[in-house]
Amino acid sequence: MPALESFSHVSLTVSDPERSALFYNKVLGTETVKSFSGNAGERLEIVARGTMMIALRDHPETPDQSFDPSLIGLDHVALQVPSREELEAWHASLVAEGVTCSAIEPSPFGLHLNLKDPDGIAIELFTPST
Repeated sequence: MPALESFSHVSLTVSDPERSALFYNKVLGTETVKSFSGNAGERLEIVARGTMMIALRDHPETPDQSFDPSLIGLDHVALQVPSREELEAWHASLVAEGVTCSAIEPSPFGLHLNLKDPDGIAIELFTPST
């Protein structure tokens, strides 16, 4: 098979790309690296942190509804955290920012902490079991 190295980026449809970029930048420490407005009215904000890139875009034809992980498509975005200590630091940071999030919870695969972006898209911060 031809080579694959890693994910290039995740692209999320959001209701307001600028608002979402502000959230991701403030809460996850990303930085806006590209902004685009197209002729058809679509908007795109690309935020990045290290090699992790997230594209936040709207589509003028998208119906006004919130995210639903039970529909076909995206269930959640999971971002790996290197250790329990770092996951605890994330929890403290989210609480200090006033972001609603879960407690750190164990699963058969590791520890996770869950939150939602402004459109209700589920984000998991995950530390795998060793």
